[in-house]
Amino acid sequence: MIEIRPSRLASLLGVHRNTVRNWIRSGKLSAKPGVGKRYVISRSELAEFLRARQVSAGVIQELTDRQSGASAGAGKTRYQKPDIDKEVPMSDKPVGSVMVVGGGIAGIQSALDLAESGYFVYLLEKSPGIGGNMARLDKTFPTNDCAM
Repeated sequence: MIEIRPSRLASLLGVHRNTVRNWIRSGKLSAKPGVGKRYVISRSELAEFLRARQVSAGVIQELTDRQSGASAGAGKTRYQKPDIDKEVPMSDKPVGSVMVVGGGIAGIQSALDLAESGYFVYLLEKSPGIGGNMARLDKTFPTNDCAM
């Protein structure tokens, strides 16, 4: 299994990263969510997808033949990121569960990000409502939008 970021794959294909995420959501690219904003896909499925997108055989070979994170960065400077982050062994079971303490704006956003990454999320808030200090505001600066 190969761990890859949608933004890196998008830059290689010349499309926007949201296009790659939409391909994953619709099932055109059969990648599974990993930890963070990364996805995991098998080498053969990635190669098949790239062939369907008419990517040159040399680029496909280069992307799918990398064995580890160290070799994935071969020929790159230390400030450039490798095309494929690393090869990781993954099981088909869910990643796990996590508890987010605090239902303010940051807690809600963290819970959403973790849920998109494949975690089962428990959101814990001490008060009866969520939103934290934003729930008490009428309007926000600079757009004068409603806070909730």
